[in-house]
Amino acid sequence: MAFLPGWRPSLLMKFHGALLLSVLPLLLLQQAYVLPAMREQLREDRLREVRQLVEVGYHLLEAHEARVRQGELTPDEARRAAAALLEPLRYAGNEYYWINDLKTRLVMHPFLPQRLGQDMTGYVDRAGKPVFREIVALARAQGEGPVEYLATRPYSADPIPKLSYVKLFAPWGWVLGTGVYMEDLDEEVAAVERRMWAALFAGAGMAALGGAYLSRRMLAPMRALADAAGEVARGNLGVTVPTPALDEVGDLSRAFNAMVADVQRMLGEMAEVSRVTESDAGHIHRATDGLRQAAQEQSWGMQNVSATVIRMTQQLAQGAQQAELTARTAEANEQAAREGGAGVRVTDEKMKEIAHVVDRSARTVDRLTEWSEEVERAMELISDVADQTRVLAVNTSIEAMRAGEHGKGFAVVALEVRKLAEQARAAAERIRTLMRQSQTETEAAAAQIREGRARVHEGLRLSSNTAKALERIVTGAEDIQRQVKQTASAHAAEAAAGESLALSIHTLSGQAAEAAKEVEHITQAAEGLTTRARQLRERVTRFQKDAPP
Repeated sequence: MAFLPGWRPSLLMKFHGALLLSVLPLLLLQQAYVLPAMREQLREDRLREVRQLVEVGYHLLEAHEARVRQGELTPDEARRAAAALLEPLRYAGNEYYWINDLKTRLVMHPFLPQRLGQDMTGYVDRAGKPVFREIVALARAQGEGPVEYLATRPYSADPIPKLSYVKLFAPWGWVLGTGVYMEDLDEEVAAVERRMWAALFAGAGMAALGGAYLSRRMLAPMRALADAAGEVARGNLGVTVPTPALDEVGDLSRAFNAMVADVQRMLGEMAEVSRVTESDAGHIHRATDGLRQAAQEQSWGMQNVSATVIRMTQQLAQGAQQAELTARTAEANEQAAREGGAGVRVTDEKMKEIAHVVDRSARTVDRLTEWSEEVERAMELISDVADQTRVLAVNTSIEAMRAGEHGKGFAVVALEVRKLAEQARAAAERIRTLMRQSQTETEAAAAQIREGRARVHEGLRLSSNTAKALERIVTGAEDIQRQVKQTASAHAAEAAAGESLALSIHTLSGQAAEAAKEVEHITQAAEGLTTRARQLRERVTRFQKDAPP
C-alpha cells in the first residue's frame, strides 16, 4: 500500500491497478444496470407470453359463447364445456389455467378441486396478500392486467414468486387467468450472470496477460533508462541506452542519449570557460597586486615629497626673512652713507661696515641661489612623480577596463589620481617658472652686490673721492634695497606656493592611500573569483572524468 513505509509500486502493479480500475466500472454497470435491465426484459417477455396464453383461452370462451348465440349450446353447457377444455391444458410443464367469477368464487382450478364454488375472498398468499380480491378488483377496473404474488408449485409446499395475467370475459362474468413462476426467470438471470462473469474474468485475464507482456516489454528499456540516469547522476557521462523500437520508449531512449551528449558538450564548454575565467582572475589578481604595491609606493613617495616641499617652504620663508633683514640693513647703510659727510674717519669706518654688510649680503644671495637650485631639483622630482602618477593612473584605467564590472570603482579612483597628477605637474611647472624668475633676479642682485662690493673697495682705496664714492654707495644701496625687497617678495610668494603645493601633495597622498585600499578590495574580489572558478572547474571535472573524450 502507498501508506506503508518503503513500499514503492512497480510499473506492472500500476498497470494492473489501472486495469482493475477500468474493469470496476464494468462490474458496477453489470450489477447496477445490465442485470436489472435483463431481469426486467425477461419479466416483460414472460408477461407477454402469459398474456398470449390468456388470449388463447379467451378465444376459446368466445367460441363457446358464439355457439350459445347460434343455439347449439345452452349457457350452462357452454360454460361446462369450456371449463372442461381449459382444465387439462398445460404448458411449460405444470403451468395451468384457472377461472373465478366477479364474486370471488372459484369456478375452475385443476389443482384445487375441493375449493370449487367456494368464496376466495379470504385467500391470502404467504406474504398476506389477498390474491383473488386483487384479481377481481383489477378485472372490474381495467378488464385485464398482470398480478404478482407468492404461490406454491403443484405438489410443493415452498412458496415462490409468480407472475399471472387475468382477463375478464364479460358475457359470463368470468375472470380467466394463468401465470408462470418467477423461479425460472431467476435461474435464467443467474445463468446469464454466470456467463457474463465468466466472459468478464476471461477478458480480464487475457487483458492482464497482454498487459503483463506489454509492460515487461516496456520495463526492460525503462529500467535501462533508470540505471543510465543513475550513472549520469553519479557523474558518468559515458553511458548510452539502446533504442529497441520506434515507439515512445524508443523516442525516450533516443532523447536521453541526445540529452547526455548535449550535457557532455555543455560541461566541456563550461570547463573551458571556468579554466579561462580562473586564468583571467589570476591575471587580474597579479595585476591588482602590483597596482596595489605601486599605489602604496606612490603614497609613500607623495608623503616624502610633501615633507621635502615643507622643508623647502621653510627654507624659502627663512630666505625671505633674511632678504627682509638685508633690505633693512641696506636702508641703514643708505642712511649711514648720507651721514658720511661727517668725516673721513667716520666714512672710512662706515665704508668698512658697508663692505662687511655687502659681503654678508653677497653670501646671503649666494645661499638664495643655492636654495633656488635645490628648489628647482625638488620641482623636477615633483614633475617626475606627477608623470609617474599620470602613467600609473593610465595603467590603472586600462586594468580597470580589463577587470570589467569589478574595476568600475577603481577606474573612478584612477581618473581622480590622474587629475591630481596633472594638477601637481601644473603646480610644479608654475613653481619652476617662479624659481627661474627668482634665480634670475637673485643673480642680478648678486651681480649688483659684487659691483657694490667692488665700489666699496674702490672707495676704501680712493678715500680722496669720498663724496663721489658715497654717492655711488648710496645709489648702490638703494638698488640693493630695491632688489632685496623684490627678492624677499619673490621668496614669500614661493613660500606660499610651496605651502599650497604641500597641501595638494598631502591630499594626493591621501587619495593614493584610498586608491590602494580600493585596489586591495579588487584584489580580494579577484581572489574570490579565482576560488569560484576553481570550484566550478572541479565540479565540471567530476562529471567529465569518467566520460569519453
